Formats: sequence, C-alpha cells, structure tokens
Amino acid sequence: MITEYCQAEAYPRPPWPFRGADQISFILDTNSQGWSRLLPPGVRIDPTPDGHARAEVRVCSYPWSTFGPFLETYVVVRARHEGEVIWFLPLIMTDSDIPLSAGREAWGYAKKLAVMSWQWDQATSGQVLFTMERPAGHRLLTASFRPTRQADPGERQGHPVMSHRHIVGSSGTISELIVLGGSKAIQRDALDRPLLWAGQGALTTSGASDADPWHLITPIVVQGAYWQRSDFALVPGRIVDDLTQAR
Repeated sequence: MITEYCQAEAYPRPPWPFRGADQISFILDTNSQGWSRLLPPGVRIDPTPDGHARAEVRVCSYPWSTFGPFLETYVVVRARHEGEVIWFLPLIMTDSDIPLSAGREAWGYAKKLAVMSWQWDQATSGQVLFTMERPAGHRLLTASFRPTRQADPGERQGHPVMSHRHIVGSSGTISELIVLGGSKAIQRDALDRPLLWAGQGALTTSGASDADPWHLITPIVVQGAYWQRSDFALVPGRIVDDLTQAR
C-alpha cells in the first residue's frame, strides 16, 4: 500500500493570498554609510542627488492570510543591479514563525522574530502607533502615522523587490538574488476611490546593534508617508542572479 509522504509542513503550497492587508510606508533619506555590508555582490546603493540612501520602512498588519494573522515590518533601500533600479530588502521582522519560515525558504528573507504592536484607537489620538522590540523590552523601532488626505496611486514609485537567499549547507553554499513575485490590488472605498492615504509620519530607531542594525535607517529626513489597504497573492521568487560561484 502506498501512503502519502507528510513533511508536517508549516504552510500550504502557493499561491499565498492576503486579504485586507494594512501597510504604512515611510519614505526616508538616510546616511548612505553602513549599507554596503548589507548588500550582496552586484548590488549597490542608488543615491539621491544629495548622496543619501533612499529607503522605505514598511509596517504591516495582516489580519487574514494563509499564514494566519501576523504583524511585520521591513526595510527596502533603493539600489541598482545590472543597471536596473530595485528595492533591496535587507531587514525584516515578523511576530509569527509560519511567515518567518515561508519568507526564508521562498525568497531568502533574513526574517527574525520580534515583539510588535499595532495600535489605532482613542489612546493614540487618531494616529497609528507601531512598535517593534527584539528581544522583548528592547525597542528597535517606533513609528506613527496620521492620515491627512486621499492619495493617488501615481504618487507611489514602484520598483522590483529583490532579496538575497544565502544558505550554507552540508553540501555547499547557495547564494542567489531573487525578485519577489505575485499580484496586488489596492482595495476601494464606497465612492470607488483607492484606499490609499497620505499623511504625517514619524519614525525613530534606537539600540544600535550589529545583530539587528535597524539604526541604519535613522532618518535624515522623512520625505512622506502613505497608508494603503490591499489584497495580494504571493508566489515563490524568481532567481535573477546566481552568486554561488562568485562567492
């Protein structure tokens, strides 16, 4: 008799849909020094005219996904790979082990577990307040956002999101640059307007650490902040560069 082999998988097979995902993006100019040690071969910072690094810190609340509900925060920095402008993703935290496993295996995200909170109620005076600690009690990120106006999707500048899957195993090292795949649609309100709002954003970092270098995103200036609610579906990443031999 043939029985089905079970690997006690942590998450289902792709695609991986998300519904009603809240995401706030903080657009920052940061000091370009220090980023190089987080970038793989072939990827370099695409500086602003002032020589700064342009980055976005995104804080997310996912109330429904096939990974379950969870919070997440990550950083993308504007860079170039083979002449193409990309968002490179070097830092990412989550508060659930299931998306942590999926992120590391499907895209090579350097995900770690952290303690997070997302608060939007009377106590925050109309602002979203997001915090991230690792370990518990050691604050690495505090971010707040207050929506002020309806925004147009054309205000947001999109680039492919790239990550570095680097795995050291018993049979050798895998080192690949991967581009995120999938589809996304911003939800719309009762007046058929996209659920995209611009607003006032504030962000602070603390606790400089080689293990969790979130201090690299300390802003010189916050250029803007946007909230959106969307539905999307993720698929495994597409390998665009094999660095195994290069290393």
